[in-house]
Amino acid sequence: MKKTLRLAITLLASAFIPLASAGEQTFPAKAPVLKFVAPEKWKTEVDKKDGSIAVNSPDGRVSVNFGEVPVAASMEIFAKMLPEMVKVLNDATVAEKAKEHSEDGLTGFTATYIGKIENKPAMCIFVLFKGGAERAILDNIVVSDPGTLPKEDDEAIGNFMKSLKGAAQK
Repeated sequence: MKKTLRLAITLLASAFIPLASAGEQTFPAKAPVLKFVAPEKWKTEVDKKDGSIAVNSPDGRVSVNFGEVPVAASMEIFAKMLPEMVKVLNDATVAEKAKEHSEDGLTGFTATYIGKIENKPAMCIFVLFKGGAERAILDNIVVSDPGTLPKEDDEAIGNFMKSLKGAAQK
């Protein structure tokens, strides 16, 4: 009887634990640099070969990708990487030039470009997070046809971005 009562109390108490951290994930798996909460109904895939992560909206119009790179993140390194990354866009133009950004235990470099992918308007946000000596996290967010993005996807991206924190942050 005591075990049953204890189990019932535990189940009842667990109903009041905040669910905000239920979907929290970290990246990379070993020695995480960042943590995030993937939007509800979005698909998260981990590449078994290199451990990179892709988080995609149900309609595939938004894709967030994280990969670990063996460099010490700096503005100079980021500036050297950008031209190759921007090649995913045709007719690319700078929407927000490269700058350093630091918030919630994450420091990195970010730049936003607009252009076309498969003849459709697209926006790409490129980020290089500092991860320590000779280690960084490369993040790109690709939004297809951002002008017609449904409100729920726009809100999901906003919430995702707000969820990004340094792995040591609570």
